[in-house]
Amino acid sequence: MKKILCPTDFSKTSHSAISYAAKLAQSIGGALTLLNIQTLYGATPVELVTGKPFSSDSVAESLQHQCVEISRVFKIPCTSLVEPTFRKLSTVISERSADFDLLVMGSNGADDFYQLLFGSNTYNALSKSHTPVLIVPESYLYSEINRVVYAFDYLSERKLPVAPLRKFVGILNAEVTVLQVMEEAISEVAEQDLKEMQFILQTKNENFPLKFETTRSSEIATSINTFILENKPDLLALCLQDRNFLENIFHRSVIKSISAICSYPVFVFPE
Repeated sequence: MKKILCPTDFSKTSHSAISYAAKLAQSIGGALTLLNIQTLYGATPVELVTGKPFSSDSVAESLQHQCVEISRVFKIPCTSLVEPTFRKLSTVISERSADFDLLVMGSNGADDFYQLLFGSNTYNALSKSHTPVLIVPESYLYSEINRVVYAFDYLSERKLPVAPLRKFVGILNAEVTVLQVMEEAISEVAEQDLKEMQFILQTKNENFPLKFETTRSSEIATSINTFILENKPDLLALCLQDRNFLENIFHRSVIKSISAICSYPVFVFPE
């Protein structure tokens, strides 16, 4: 997790993400790259030829100046990329992130009703990325990452993907608590099954100490959010699983919901 990419549009949201990413890179001895994407949608043929309305020179200069300041203040390597494109921003970001260990993105939640239904810009980018993504809420200040809560339904899935998370928290030397959200009804069979799965998972990950917590609710995203707000870990971790077309239509994504409401950093990694 030494190479970090952070997209920026020079907004307050992206400035928060850059600050967080720079502090994170400083703490793990990493390097930061800033990415600005210049969309070419709406440009006239003359503008495309002359490049006057979207000349990347001034943007590249501003971004480079920002990199110099970041290197000076945080004592880390910092480089910049400017990419003009006709494609969706989320597509370009996800493709660029393939050359990095971590993608850090700012989020101000769901800006409008459309984004609330179909996902924020940040969610649309992370859902295409094969690189772990760290979501940073607007105005969130970096603090040392010592406690991580990893929410995953290991009871139903009968597994617990941990490889990218293990790599990330290993660098930080952080402790991990696995959160299982169960239905509100309680049964002895379910409780016994839960304990057996915890024992199996801990045995399979004997060199990766895990703690376990359980919360009961039929509203998974709401329950996870409430648990994080009450227990105040430094980071929430979620696993992005591949889903088929029908599952994407009928299954309400927990990650989509969390990315729209989170007021804390969220680490999302592919299975």
